[in-house]
Amino acid sequence: SAYGHCMDAWVEVLIQILAAAALGAAIGFERELSAQPAGLRTHMLVSLGAALFTIAGSNVFGADPARVAAQVVTGIGFLGGGAILREGMSIRGLTTAASLWVSAAIGLGIGLHAYFAAVTTTVLALIVLAAVKWLEEGVLPQRRQMEVTLTLDPEATLSRVESEVAEALPQSRVLRVQYREGGQELVVIARPQVQVSLAAVGERLLALPGVHGVDINR
Repeated sequence: SAYGHCMDAWVEVLIQILAAAALGAAIGFERELSAQPAGLRTHMLVSLGAALFTIAGSNVFGADPARVAAQVVTGIGFLGGGAILREGMSIRGLTTAASLWVSAAIGLGIGLHAYFAAVTTTVLALIVLAAVKWLEEGVLPQRRQMEVTLTLDPEATLSRVESEVAEALPQSRVLRVQYREGGQELVVIARPQVQVSLAAVGERLLALPGVHGVDINR
């Protein structure tokens, strides 16, 4: 009957909405444990919104679900951009922005009845988030980028100072060289260990011949 068909459609929509909320919550819970700016509620709402947009677009006569999906992806870009923060030379929030994007994709998948793909993507996303965090904390060397500006004497030899800086700061590279009236500047990008003292680095560089000023931005 028409009534039974209508009830079945409502039940299916309810299942889709609940599934989108649950899968979004799974990714959001991991982000919440990592103390990220976008956590449980944000990821749930993103997945829910994407699912609802897709469901509503699919039920409109003549609507193209692909166009609806494209609009959702465009919209989520603004939200993801708000999760990205710049702190000195470091950028935080890229992983959270990506997880928001994945949550939107999961909601789209649920709205298009791609349940297996949505669940599989959620599981793989959680594995990636956990594995990458384990690699960063337990396996890969913990380094954080810094920008060092050295003010040099006018008669200082840049090539010699550069080689001495390379010895003092392994894994560094020269970003730019500036010639100013009454002196020179050498700007270097380095990635020392996180626990390295900035004061110790500054004192060591200031002790180099020809260097009379050090500015470190991390």
